[in-house]
Amino acid sequence: MAAVRDGELAALTSPVESTKVRAKRRDLLNHSEVLAAALERGTVLPLRFGVVFENEAALVEGFLRSRQEELAALLRKFEGKVELTVRAQYEENAILAEIVQANPRIAQLREQTRGGQDAATYPLRAELGERVADELQRRTERDRKALLDRLSPLAVDTEVDRERIEHQALRASFLVKRRDVTAFDDVMDELAGTHAGRIRFKYVGPLAPHSFVSVTPLESR
Repeated sequence: MAAVRDGELAALTSPVESTKVRAKRRDLLNHSEVLAAALERGTVLPLRFGVVFENEAALVEGFLRSRQEELAALLRKFEGKVELTVRAQYEENAILAEIVQANPRIAQLREQTRGGQDAATYPLRAELGERVADELQRRTERDRKALLDRLSPLAVDTEVDRERIEHQALRASFLVKRRDVTAFDDVMDELAGTHAGRIRFKYVGPLAPHSFVSVTPLESR
């Protein structure tokens, strides 16, 4: 690993044998570890894994120097900030039990279709599936809003992934000032306790601001 410098900018690099870099698990982990180590020492603008320059001159002339103003502005923008990611996944049995308990019609349909897979119960099973899906979506939207209402005020910016994934209440990235990370940690601990047995959280960070900056070196190969 070497730092290629041009003025106040520096790019962390390592030599490769080919311009076509395969995304092997080991290399992806190494890439993440390098970013994490650099983040401990200062502000980092992450490039996607596999960006390759023909040589050091191409890196300096075609990227660091030609886009110096843009890169310097981005470094100032993200100075003192890190990314924190949160995934909130429902415990399937718990959320389904919650839905059944709160909705008499769903509870009734569940009893009427229990163990029944014949044609006679198909309309009831179809209604049950639709009602459960609708109620789960309502709860997902409600819980997502509640979680964001707690977390977003602690962040400078928030990116929410709106792709629907079964039994997932929230998948979001938060751009947070370093000095506010501890406060964010405390709220996450509180949320994990409040929703214990109902929602399972995956909380990762601090990270470089992958979700908030997209730098594409046009001269890479």
